[in-house]
Amino acid sequence: MEFDIRSNDLWLKSWGDKPSSLDSCVEIAHSYFNSLVKLIPIYNHRYIPETPSQAGNPIFSVYQMDIIYYGYDLASYFANEFKFLLPASIKTVEQPRSIPFWTKWVEDEDELLA
Repeated sequence: MEFDIRSNDLWLKSWGDKPSSLDSCVEIAHSYFNSLVKLIPIYNHRYIPETPSQAGNPIFSVYQMDIIYYGYDLASYFANEFKFLLPASIKTVEQPRSIPFWTKWVEDEDELLA
């Protein structure tokens, strides 16, 4: 997030008016980022949300602010990442669980941008 603020002029509507100082922009973003649901690293730049602490959380691929779903749950993530078909006996979710901020960014980042 910080890289994209410094290098790509990233700014979110929810942060309010953009300060003229780049350091102030980064400070605001850090504060906001610290309020988000934490992402736990799984492998490379793949992450699972810390909360809710239950089965069925989506897996996000995060590279700077290029964020996509890489699996709607852990089973589908492993199948995508390591290129194998899941056995029919393993049930996966049809829709990803909504995770505050992260889901909105994946599904409509333009709505969040100033």
